[in-house]
Amino acid sequence: MNTSMPESPKYRHRPAVSQDILTSPVNLGEVANPTIMQGSGIRICTSAQGLSAINAPKNELVICRRSIPFCVTEWLKKMAPSQLPALRILVSRANVREALESELDAFGMASGRTRDAFIADIADLVSVFAGITRQDLVDVRLDRIEHDACWKFHKDSVEIRLLTTYRGETTEWISPQFADRALREQKDYDGPLESLRQHDVAIFRGKHANSADGIVHRSPPIAGTGSVRLLLCLNAPSIVSPEQWRAERRA
Repeated sequence: MNTSMPESPKYRHRPAVSQDILTSPVNLGEVANPTIMQGSGIRICTSAQGLSAINAPKNELVICRRSIPFCVTEWLKKMAPSQLPALRILVSRANVREALESELDAFGMASGRTRDAFIADIADLVSVFAGITRQDLVDVRLDRIEHDACWKFHKDSVEIRLLTTYRGETTEWISPQFADRALREQKDYDGPLESLRQHDVAIFRGKHANSADGIVHRSPPIAGTGSVRLLLCLNAPSIVSPEQWRAERRA
């Protein structure tokens, strides 16, 4: 079977949710978007603490609407693709800042206040995710993406996963009532398609979760566009995680 993307795929994009600023986790049925149905197990919030709603039995996706410091956005936007960091570490929440500083030093990224703010943002998300999973270790992956990575509609082979995009196009997802159709039709799917906003933090349930079916989603097709993405992905430790990061390993 040919798994390459067509040169001109037919996709219809719609905004993920209302542009309204929300003050607490709510059911998306209360938001003015006809493609998202009440009772779908999708929630939205405006604080990282609200992400813990993913632990409710019927919730499959929680999205935190947020912004990050403008200096970080512009700093990453102006970087040449080769300068964007790419790393993967298994680290405890207590050591995550030190680990990121060490890894970014090794990558050759100049230190400074903007880099510190970038590290602080990742560290805060690692802490939140560790609290939600009730595990001290987090598998932290920062991906520089210049191609059609994970372009197929799919459900993650995990229990839960946190995603946020620091640069470039954002993760696309399917409201549950259209999920089977998207999985079946793949590149021919032309139904409602949702997109996270840049810097949104989303926690997806995967197909290994005991209490939910998992949210169908994909990476946006960008091959040939010149676009470069910077994506943060957080997972619980697994057999495919790297060895735990320790300071002495970098000494």
